[in-house]
Amino acid sequence: MSLRLFHVTEFAQSMLSPADQREARHPAQLLLWASLWLALTGNLPLWRELVRLPMDGGSLLWIGLCFGLLTTAALGALLSLLNWPWLLKAVITLLLWLVALNSLLLWAGHGYLSANLQPDKVQAVWAQLRALPLWQPLLAFGLLAGVPSVWMGQLSLRRVALASRLPQNMLLLLLFVCLLGLVWFLGKSALLPLLQDQPRWLELLSPFNTLLSLRH
Repeated sequence: MSLRLFHVTEFAQSMLSPADQREARHPAQLLLWASLWLALTGNLPLWRELVRLPMDGGSLLWIGLCFGLLTTAALGALLSLLNWPWLLKAVITLLLWLVALNSLLLWAGHGYLSANLQPDKVQAVWAQLRALPLWQPLLAFGLLAGVPSVWMGQLSLRRVALASRLPQNMLLLLLFVCLLGLVWFLGKSALLPLLQDQPRWLELLSPFNTLLSLRH
């Protein structure tokens, strides 16, 4: 009995040891990595359309940088509100597969997944996916969602007490909102004409195209 108790205690200490905690990643790191990945790789159709604009290289680079930072900051703010141990990985996984689906559809010239789709439209989306060459869905879902989902599932996150996690989340939210405001202030003169002339840009911005459709 004493030997078994020793092994149980030793196991518990190893799970809660400071060394394990130091090796584990802070949830804020996962949040930042996920925001960058979703913003950059999850919006390939948007970057393709930006490159096609009849602008000089400097203007394209500035507009692309603004779009990238705005999307990253908005995703970071959203994930800061959902940065809880039982929720963060699940939300990121859902967003990964959503942006992979939207990227695949938009790249092929179809629409994005909208909350307002009627049942017949859902069938049309499914038909569009089936009509694509097999390698395209495999590549999109595999690289954009599958690989990061597997990596994230194996990632060990540091345990943060609720009393510390709440103020950390609020600080992260404040930082991302400030970044959002700063980038918009600096880049609105270049972005506003583009958004006014072609409102479809927002339809290319995943996952917010789908999330914003929930309002209707």
